[in-house]
Amino acid sequence: MNKKELRKKLFELSPNELAYKASPDKTVEFYNELENISEDPDHPIFVLDFNSITSKNRAFVDSGEKSEIFFTNSNIVIGLHTKYSKPPMHIHNYIEMNYVYSGKCTQIMNGKTVQLKEGDVCILDTNVPHTILDTEENDVVINIMFSKSYFSAAFLSRLAENGIMSEFLVKAISHTQHDNNFILFHCARSLVFKELMENVLCEYFSKKICTKEIIDSYMVIIFGEMLRSFQREQSHRQSSTPYLGDILEYIEKNYQKCTLASTATHFNFHPNYLSSLIKKKTGKTYKELIQSQRMKKAAVLLENSNLNINDIAIEVGYNNLGFFYKKFQSYYEMTPYEYRGRN
Repeated sequence: MNKKELRKKLFELSPNELAYKASPDKTVEFYNELENISEDPDHPIFVLDFNSITSKNRAFVDSGEKSEIFFTNSNIVIGLHTKYSKPPMHIHNYIEMNYVYSGKCTQIMNGKTVQLKEGDVCILDTNVPHTILDTEENDVVINIMFSKSYFSAAFLSRLAENGIMSEFLVKAISHTQHDNNFILFHCARSLVFKELMENVLCEYFSKKICTKEIIDSYMVIIFGEMLRSFQREQSHRQSSTPYLGDILEYIEKNYQKCTLASTATHFNFHPNYLSSLIKKKTGKTYKELIQSQRMKKAAVLLENSNLNINDIAIEVGYNNLGFFYKKFQSYYEMTPYEYRGRN
């Protein structure tokens, strides 16, 4: 399927959607078969299980003529929110990502009403009561449902390995998600985000060899682009003063030689203030951030170059090979030689 065909398909109304448009309350029929955990009979909260979605029930994923925008590899399900449907409040044991491809939608999550517009992404944690209110013909919302293991292991750990900046953002996202049970990304300014999502759907429809692996790879890129949008937004909000991300990026680029004093001078801070700020925001000292960045760069060189270990130590800022070995073994619980052998 090409992009033109995909875009046409996304806006067509399926038989289910036509039925819901004529009789919106019909949506509730499916949920009445599910477990209700609410003690208030007038305000039910139904339970959706990831295994039921990947089985014959397929939960609320549209299975009409427009389908199958549905993909499962036991850890991920991709579908479309069914237009004109009125799902009641529900929870689930998987992590859900909703992307507004076109139009808008209103979600109620944990008692909070959130307006999403085109380009917005919402990641919703497990066991959070939520629902999506009325959507219409031009409101296209893509649902991506992850098992908990897929989200944590396959994505965040890989993104966090790239450097102290991405590690900080991943932790910030995880912390926000833990506190609020959902987190929003505003990706409308991204020049590639919609195209990436289209590529995922086109790849699904193609059902060629390695479709699963290609979709998994696209997801890593998509999350990387979301991290960039998150960083840009935070930087814009605090444009009057240096954003912590600017400081971390500076450290990433200058980690071989920069010191607390030189970094503080670069940003017109007192060293004590900078040290306190970094510790408060990242949970690490300045020295720990420098060491973390050096270790990550050393690991990359061990995996992807033929440089000898002494040259790698010098490259990342250590002139004493024995000290480099000691720090590397403390960080990765193996020697540089063992790390290279395993990777």
